[in-house]
Amino acid sequence: MQGVKPRPNGNLITARRNFLGELLVFWLARRGLWKSFHEVRFRASGPLPAPPSRLDVPLIFYANHNTWWDGYLALMVTRQLYGLDGYLMMDVRQLRRYRFFRWAGVFSVDQENGREALRSIDYIARELQQGPGRCLWIFPQGQIQPQEGRPLAFHSGLAHLIRRVGRCYVYPVAVRFEFLREQYPDIFVEVGPAQLFEKGQPFDPKKLTAELETSLTNQLDQLRETVNSLKLDEFVTIIKGRGSTDTFFDSLSGWLPRRHPKV
Repeated sequence: MQGVKPRPNGNLITARRNFLGELLVFWLARRGLWKSFHEVRFRASGPLPAPPSRLDVPLIFYANHNTWWDGYLALMVTRQLYGLDGYLMMDVRQLRRYRFFRWAGVFSVDQENGREALRSIDYIARELQQGPGRCLWIFPQGQIQPQEGRPLAFHSGLAHLIRRVGRCYVYPVAVRFEFLREQYPDIFVEVGPAQLFEKGQPFDPKKLTAELETSLTNQLDQLRETVNSLKLDEFVTIIKGRGSTDTFFDSLSGWLPRRHPKV
């Protein structure tokens, strides 16, 4: 339309960090997970390359996307465990409805518009390079998919972002939801080994996308075998949620009067 100038950021909704707002979002996330799950358990293949305060290399965590809860889990891991200034991509239509998530580092991506998607990649690449201890949590599948669905069908945005950021550490993150012996499900989060990418490193985005997808697929398969075999000693509980109804009544049994059988 003549006489109307386009906005520089188009449809991009940027993050607007706010200390009190981020505490509110963190509280909502933790409370929601506490109310809906038995436990959230975590395991990492190795430590971060340096303490967050001295990290001058951006970190990118890429995970499978199975449920609505995945964004909350990302906040728990990056903020509670690692103490990082985390960012998270959210579909632009969802973020328009829940703009308060911007306070916790959430920004938009429009996957239906290639130009807008590239604008989101450029934006977060600049943000990650602004200071130490910054990271991004991203879901390369682009939308919620069944937990056992294969192939994972990654979009190429992650590969383009790595090239745009330059030197960075990239971690695969496998997330699995499982009913074990409790009324409520458990969540298992496993961060795999880091891969270091250097600035100017030549690579084919299509080939790199396939390699990253294979890496996360292997991590997911490994996590499934670990959980199914109940070899859970290396996991730490980061959120202790709700117990089962039978556990509640068992806890009351010691307070109830006991009837002795008649002789």
